Amino acid sequence: MKLLKLTTKVDGCIIREIEFKDTLNIITNKRDSSLSGNQIGKSVPGRIIDFLLDGSIGPIYIDEEFDTAEPHIHKLFNEHNVTCTLAYIGLDGNIAEIKRNLAIESTDRSYYVNDEVKSKKEYNNHILNTMFNVYSDKPTLRKLAPKFLRTDTHRMTKTVKFNDDKFKISQADRNTLFLYLFNFGDTEILSAIQSIKTFLSNYDNKLKSFNGIIKDDKILSTINSTQKELRKLERSLLLSENNIDKLAIIGEINHIDNEQNKLSNQILSLDLKVNNIKKTQKLLESNKNHQLLSELETIYGYASVKLGAVINDYDNVLKFHNYLVETKTEFVTDGLDKLEDQLLDNTLKLKALEQNKSSLYHELKSKKKIEEISESVKTIGELNKTLIELNAIVEKKNSIEDRLKKETERLEGLSGRLAAELQNVHIFETEFKKHFKAYTNTFYGVEYNFNLNLDATNGNCQPTVDDIQSNNDGGLKRLEVITFDLSYIKTVDSLGLKRPTFVVHDSIDEVDIKHIRQLFDESIKLSGQQVVSMLVSQLEDNDYEKYKNYIVLELSQEDKYFKV
Repeated sequence: MKLLKLTTKVDGCIIREIEFKDTLNIITNKRDSSLSGNQIGKSVPGRIIDFLLDGSIGPIYIDEEFDTAEPHIHKLFNEHNVTCTLAYIGLDGNIAEIKRNLAIESTDRSYYVNDEVKSKKEYNNHILNTMFNVYSDKPTLRKLAPKFLRTDTHRMTKTVKFNDDKFKISQADRNTLFLYLFNFGDTEILSAIQSIKTFLSNYDNKLKSFNGIIKDDKILSTINSTQKELRKLERSLLLSENNIDKLAIIGEINHIDNEQNKLSNQILSLDLKVNNIKKTQKLLESNKNHQLLSELETIYGYASVKLGAVINDYDNVLKFHNYLVETKTEFVTDGLDKLEDQLLDNTLKLKALEQNKSSLYHELKSKKKIEEISESVKTIGELNKTLIELNAIVEKKNSIEDRLKKETERLEGLSGRLAAELQNVHIFETEFKKHFKAYTNTFYGVEYNFNLNLDATNGNCQPTVDDIQSNNDGGLKRLEVITFDLSYIKTVDSLGLKRPTFVVHDSIDEVDIKHIRQLFDESIKLSGQQVVSMLVSQLEDNDYEKYKNYIVLELSQEDKYFKV
């Protein structure tokens, strides 16, 4: 990854173009000018790059110390189309250009990637992908930029808390940022873990709230008592005047109906049999003593019975006939008494069942007042509504518990992948400490200790520089920050990682010239880029001659950055 060129245009005309060198890049004031080298825009290039990385436009034209706008630059931005473009070689090996217009009103700002208009999200994603090798939601571009663009006093004096300017960043964001910086490869895990932890924290608080409500309001006991009251009221609507269950009465009536149907069928069959027998009996009796001899001869002749030889006169024949009729009648009526008894018995049973059913119907009719029933129904409705509300609270609590369980299991699954990634972090930290100690020993004569203070169980980290040794302020503190950043570049290079290898350091004037010389010499040896702004008066003649080839921009009171 390499910065190539920073171009600033006003209404399409180039006013500044900085071509960056491979290692050290110095921005200073002109040596041959007798006028002050302050307030000429030495810090502007770094702040423009910060703006290009979705930063604020304010630091470019608002004085950091007095918080007032520089009127000429303010007017320039309002009245002209001012654009800035950064060309760089990305971590993917391709040349890319990002461009924004320096408009004070955010609604007037545009975003370009390789001269194509992009949305803010597309623009930021392109930078994250190509400049930082980040393809996840976290860390964000604005959390990353301050580490590589130390463009104000806060960033230049806060070695590891460069993001804690106006507001302290969250622990989750700090974890994500430093784990990424220290070669945590799968940043999607960081985003997922942070998302799950945030979820677990929120839902754990919700669960505590619901448990508190359920306990304090005695919801479970209220549900039980409400259910009992409901059952009692519902049963009361189903009881007769004598407190007999109406459903049981209806069941008994249905049973009686079935018995009645069976008896009715039996009675119908018996009645038909009895009637048929009686009709036959009556028919036989009506024909007795009324048969003529000729008719008898015809009848018995048809039956092949010869009467002449057996019967001598009509009287004998008639007696014989009556005997046959009586025999037939006796045969036909055999069992009639039994059938009549069965018919009577079934008829009595049917009548008894009808009386029983009638009494049950009478019992079924409630004598309760309509007002009493209506009040019970109304109370049941209110209790059901209360029960629904109470159950909803319990169900919500149970749902929260289920989600917590699932997300906890998911977090445990990610923990295995986290452990493997943290091994990469450990390797990076070990290498980084080695370079940081070497640099601080070179500059201070003392090896400073850096610790990520990583908790391997959850990925939390609290990066610190040894408090005993690191009690510097002013130029020495700025030097500590610089050695930290140079150590980072050297570690990325030595491990061959896809991380940015550039850094911008604003205003190193407070650093002693002895240390500046050491700093420049170390920077020149780096496989990375350092951009520094400083007053040229810090350099002696031989220093200027030694490092002048690394000067990429010289400004003056007559030739300020924006030429206004």
